[in-house]
Amino acid sequence: MSSVEPGMALFRVVRYWSRRWTGAGQAVDAERGRDVMVTEAVAGLQGDGGATVNQVADELGIDQSGASRFLAQAVERGYLRKVPSPTDARQRNLLVTAKGAKMLAAAHRWQEEVFADLTADWDTEDVQRFQDYLQRFLEAQQRRR
Repeated sequence: MSSVEPGMALFRVVRYWSRRWTGAGQAVDAERGRDVMVTEAVAGLQGDGGATVNQVADELGIDQSGASRFLAQAVERGYLRKVPSPTDARQRNLLVTAKGAKMLAAAHRWQEEVFADLTADWDTEDVQRFQDYLQRFLEAQQRRR
């Protein structure tokens, strides 16, 4: 395998895994992947009052109309529910439902299985070091926001 620059390698990984459904060993399923993606975003943003469409759009790096469409689909499938905004009675926010939490738990189990499979022949110290580097990378990403 030829050597690839680190930025290119990162984006190859992102491209590859962004096209896979994130759960329970399913084949590529774009619709299911979007449900996981928006439900994960809402789970991370919802706080006490729920997440707004604009917050989810910003989190996912997509436009508001695309986020709205994906969120409506996740609501229709029962992964999210709309609630009144605590600050604006005209606005609706989104919260993760029990069904959505169950889907995310399955996605997270699958993600951990993939990571374990991909690093199965690594030394324990190398796996821990890689996990630490991934965490540092995510923290750096959060600081850039």
